[in-house]
Amino acid sequence: MMDKTPTNTRRVSALVTDKVTVNFSTKVVYTVIAILLLIIGLAGILVPVIPGVLFLIGAVLILSKASTRVHRWSEGQSWVRGARIRMIEMQGLQPVAKIRFVALLVAQSAMNGAERLGQFRARFFPKR
Repeated sequence: MMDKTPTNTRRVSALVTDKVTVNFSTKVVYTVIAILLLIIGLAGILVPVIPGVLFLIGAVLILSKASTRVHRWSEGQSWVRGARIRMIEMQGLQPVAKIRFVALLVAQSAMNGAERLGQFRARFFPKR
């Protein structure tokens, strides 16, 4: 019987491992970065301009590199696993394509934030 899973998905799934093997200083750096992203993400939930969900996903992805427990939990979450697979697929891109992608992502986030800010202002500070 033939497996209907695309070759690319099988290759990426093989790259996603179940073990976290980094030294102590790297774990500390990853944990500090994850905590900063978590704080920004929580602020993004309260402030309509900051895209908080992106920072929260980033915090989970980075913390999963430092903690085996978080890594196992995140592998069980389909939304985190999908983000990790997309990140692994992006590793094959040329640096210029990566920069272009990140620039477009930042522009889209800024536009969404500006739209949410406009909705917030219209709702709480109506014109007189």
